[in-house]
Amino acid sequence: MQQDGAARRGKVPVRLGMAVICAGGFMDAYSYLLHGKVFATGQTGNIVLLSLNLAQGSWPGVLHYLVSILAFVTGIMLSKFVLVSVHKGNSRHMQRTVAIFEALAFVVIALLPPGVPDLLVNVTISFCAALSFENFRTFGTKSVYSSVFCTGNLRSLGETLYDGLFTGNRHELHRSMRYAALILSFCCGAVVCKLLIDVVGQLACLSISILFLLATRFISDPDEE
Repeated sequence: MQQDGAARRGKVPVRLGMAVICAGGFMDAYSYLLHGKVFATGQTGNIVLLSLNLAQGSWPGVLHYLVSILAFVTGIMLSKFVLVSVHKGNSRHMQRTVAIFEALAFVVIALLPPGVPDLLVNVTISFCAALSFENFRTFGTKSVYSSVFCTGNLRSLGETLYDGLFTGNRHELHRSMRYAALILSFCCGAVVCKLLIDVVGQLACLSISILFLLATRFISDPDEE
């Protein structure tokens, strides 16, 4: 019975992952469409663009992408510090803190006055993306995923789909459908972001706040850990 209870506590609902990764797709589309075509969540693209600007000797371009990369790294480091020093390693407490912080952060971004530099907004989004990436990384009882971009999720989809189709492992086939749902959720975030930007402009990012508030409902009671 104790083992069953531990398993239930260790299980992370797929809907939590879908809400967070949908926000990740929204963040990337938002920063790209409204703030200088920077990928605030997927830093690989920013590193490529930084390198190209470096090769061309375009130092403003280098700075443009470097700051977002550094903000992402800073978010990871600060997240580790808060998890260990404040929440004593309790991941559920940390997830709730991150979700509430990000909900508030995107309300602030939505209400920024016109003319605020893209750099400031992208730094904030990259920082928030790092918090999501560091603290939301599993679903079910053993499945790992990326909550802010899709490359690793595509690999996991391919692996689990292979095992499901060619080795007859029905559990892996079920997992592959979950990875497909996560990728689709990311895409939905990007699509909805574009549609909302066309209607309400920068206020579209209030939807990210709503997604993170929704995510808090899917995080199990921290006191159970």
